[in-house]
Amino acid sequence: IDQMFIGIFILLLILKPIACVIIYDTTDDNAHGVRIAGNDQFIVYGMNLVMGFHINFAPYVPLPNCVYMNTSRDFYVYSLDVVFNNDNNTSDQLFTFVQISEQMSTQNIYFSIITVNKSLCINGNMSTAIIRDTLILNGTHQEYMLLKVVPSQKYACVFADTFALMFDIVNNEIIELKDSYTFYSYSYPIIPHAIDVTDTYVIGVAYAISYINPNIAVVIAFLCELQPFRSINYTTIIDMNTLTQTATLATTYNIANQMSIAVNNERQMAVFGFPLINVVLLLNINTTSTNTSQWNINIMRTDHGPPNSGFGQSVAWIDDKTVAILLYSINARSWSQSEVWTFAVDIPLQIPLSVFPNNQQILDVDFSVTFFQMVLWSNNLYLLVIYNFVILVPSQAPGYQSIWYNDEDFYSTIFQSAPCPSGTYKNEAGYGVCTICPPQTKNRGNEPAIECSSCLSNSFCPLGSIDDVTLINYTSYIQTFAYPDSPDMNNYDDIIVQNIFSIGHSVRCLIIAPLFWASLAIALCFIIWFIMTMGKVFNCQIIVRHRDNAKKFLKNTDIVGEGERWIGGLSSFAIVVLFGFTFWFAADYHQLYPIETSGPMHASCDTTMRNAIFDNALQLPLSNPDGSRWPIFDMLDAQPFTMSLDLINTGADCENITIQQNRPGVNYVTLSNLSCLMQPDNVTLTATFPLPQHQLEVQLNISGVYSIGGIRLCLRGPGIINGSSTLQTLDTCTLLFTTNETLARTSTVSVSLIK
Repeated sequence: IDQMFIGIFILLLILKPIACVIIYDTTDDNAHGVRIAGNDQFIVYGMNLVMGFHINFAPYVPLPNCVYMNTSRDFYVYSLDVVFNNDNNTSDQLFTFVQISEQMSTQNIYFSIITVNKSLCINGNMSTAIIRDTLILNGTHQEYMLLKVVPSQKYACVFADTFALMFDIVNNEIIELKDSYTFYSYSYPIIPHAIDVTDTYVIGVAYAISYINPNIAVVIAFLCELQPFRSINYTTIIDMNTLTQTATLATTYNIANQMSIAVNNERQMAVFGFPLINVVLLLNINTTSTNTSQWNINIMRTDHGPPNSGFGQSVAWIDDKTVAILLYSINARSWSQSEVWTFAVDIPLQIPLSVFPNNQQILDVDFSVTFFQMVLWSNNLYLLVIYNFVILVPSQAPGYQSIWYNDEDFYSTIFQSAPCPSGTYKNEAGYGVCTICPPQTKNRGNEPAIECSSCLSNSFCPLGSIDDVTLINYTSYIQTFAYPDSPDMNNYDDIIVQNIFSIGHSVRCLIIAPLFWASLAIALCFIIWFIMTMGKVFNCQIIVRHRDNAKKFLKNTDIVGEGERWIGGLSSFAIVVLFGFTFWFAADYHQLYPIETSGPMHASCDTTMRNAIFDNALQLPLSNPDGSRWPIFDMLDAQPFTMSLDLINTGADCENITIQQNRPGVNYVTLSNLSCLMQPDNVTLTATFPLPQHQLEVQLNISGVYSIGGIRLCLRGPGIINGSSTLQTLDTCTLLFTTNETLARTSTVSVSLIK
């Protein structure tokens, strides 16, 4: 028995250190807490991988930055936060932040106040820093430790698995340290996952082991008072009916259990993000009562994001009316797996006001970026991304935006300031993108724009316009025409009789009508006859003298009675008029053949008249008796095509344009014979290139942030004559645009030619 006892004791001694081994993943900076923070003076990123931190100082421009590393400290940083330096007059080179850490060799918990001197940053490296460590607990491993500095900058709050801490930063001393069971007055573990603070209270979200079923955890929101430091109450916000989470998963770190919360003290509201089920909750914080025991939290609204998107991975307030929501896995872009969506908070979070990254604010990297955490202050966006990297998108003044900047910093990238591109404007400060100009407004982009100017009323100014464009220079035209119908009357005698005795209803038809002019001639003849008759009756010597001369003249013009009667000469004038119009009609009718080269009919009221009879039967392209095809088909196959694309109302230059031929199963082929021309209006780009074959897929690529109001696609080919076969010259253009819109990021146009 003694030998068995000794064996068991030795076995326990062997197993005990094995069971207590804790693995610290220094490559995952999203684990166990929040290690990025910033204010208007500096930003800091705690890097466990190199046992140090990365700092950038304001003003936030690409470079300079500082890296501090101390591999002798085996402190695993869980969370940190920055302290605002209110004494810039005497210590403008000193910057302080605080962190909560666990020593990996002992599992001791330390609260650290770290002060760095900006002047000691040389060539991006800082060799020394003032670090004041305070031991909080001995040998007590924590899965989560969350730290926030109170807005007054005097205190810091820490919430962990087994304790809650309030620390005096100014005097470097512990104010309150309580174990979790005592602090929450709850008999089961509460594991905090996210907190935020004001000067009077702390709000947090946590997994709480259910007292009904200790194997299950529910999501709660808790409210704590700062003076005195105590828990007031908590409420379940995600119950077991919505999510069934095991106690084992709830009490250990995994990215699926990510939570985030952000408070707005002015609105007495908080936004809670729970990406596991893609929901964001809007919470009301009731702290109006002087009796703090009556303070409470209520759910105002629940918003659901896209399925499996990690909606709510991180949340933040931009101002009192807008919030930013991080989506962990939206898979929207090849170069970014995550996005930050901005919403108006007072309406359901369905349609974002803006999205980051976007076509103006791209991430110019060689891998798909994933965002883990987000921090916002003064409209600056600070992101922790995959591969131990951080991105800062600084707030810019109206008329400017932040765009990607390629620097040589291994750990971070700070976007740089740039004026709003042509066709956009920005009328407020922020990290966000410039807004596209509304329809009938424009921006040339020559200088920062806080608004777009008006376009001319008759110009083409769609969404995102750069300048006024007159579409008369880019009209559509085709070489096809409607198949005409055969005329109802095809006998020439009937056609000419109908033309003589019809007048029509328009002034033009009246002027060219033979019957109208013949009637005028008859009326004139009647007047002359009446005058001559009255002169004879009343024996007017003047009329009688001229009457004899007129009779001789009229007898000579008599084509009816062959010169026998002068009255026949009068009627001959009407006949001459009819004959004149008849000959004019005949000549014009003759010019209507063939119809391919004829114009409109001038001698008839009906301008669509055709000198042809049409057969509606289709003629099949049968082979020749020897089996060969008609030559015209070989000529069609051999006709070379040239395509032209007019990109209308765009800021793109020729250097931004490339043309490629896409071929299935193989890489694309770049078409090198590209001719590019900027039109005189300076906002229309024409790309012309020969097509290597008739059946193909051509892709035009535009690099850069440019909108396109519309396109005109033209296809041209030379004419060919081969014996009796004539292939006409191909020249057709089609204008494509949508009123008050701009071209989509990817647009497809299909062109089909029928022989």
